Amino acid sequence: MRNIIEELKKYKSICFYPSCGTDFSDIDYFCSGCLPREERKKESAIAEPWNKSFLEPEVFVHSDVNFYMEFEAGEELDLNEYGINSKYKILEFNQLETIKKPNRINNNLPFSGQIFEYKIKVWEKEKPIVLFFCLCENEYLISQIFLANKIPIAYIWSKNWNGGKTYGTWLARIAKQLGVKYFYTDWLCLPNFRGEPSNKSVYEKYPELKANNISKLERTDNHWIEEGAHGWVDEFVVI
Repeated sequence: MRNIIEELKKYKSICFYPSCGTDFSDIDYFCSGCLPREERKKESAIAEPWNKSFLEPEVFVHSDVNFYMEFEAGEELDLNEYGINSKYKILEFNQLETIKKPNRINNNLPFSGQIFEYKIKVWEKEKPIVLFFCLCENEYLISQIFLANKIPIAYIWSKNWNGGKTYGTWLARIAKQLGVKYFYTDWLCLPNFRGEPSNKSVYEKYPELKANNISKLERTDNHWIEEGAHGWVDEFVVI
């Protein structure tokens, strides 16, 4: 079976969506040419050409500790239910090598560590995109896959990451170390904001994720691009 590390090393531009659940709004946004949500939802919407100075995402990596049953459906997955506002076609579905016991904070369940790969044509783009859905902790992917193997992440997309056991602020703090250019998030991932919650369990189980030089997120003029349960997603440049 193919290994996730070997696969990710093939790509120059990666978008990572932690604790994604069944939401595909990052794929919908980027593949539409970065149309705001209300524009993407129009029946007459047509994808804009990519006009950014940075590379368009080639591959999307989604992670969550749950949702095994939804994603094992493979080519039967209905992406319109998960935030895709255009016609789509799942061209290919595969399962990669399973990661053994990846969770240090949450329990490891029989399906933990499984990785599903989708090749999808969306928004009538000529080139299909690749999605890896990883059933494991966000912390494990960052620590043991991206950082340990020096695989840069160009974009992070985060929506509604309200914790449970961890909160997205730890990821924002090390964004620059990961090579992140742009961070798309609601206020929940912003450090030093609205009584930032503790990520004690993250730093106890993954001490390597504690930032030495804390990254800063500077909000751009690209606002209100996606709405979640906890407000609007905005664009932040990582400095």
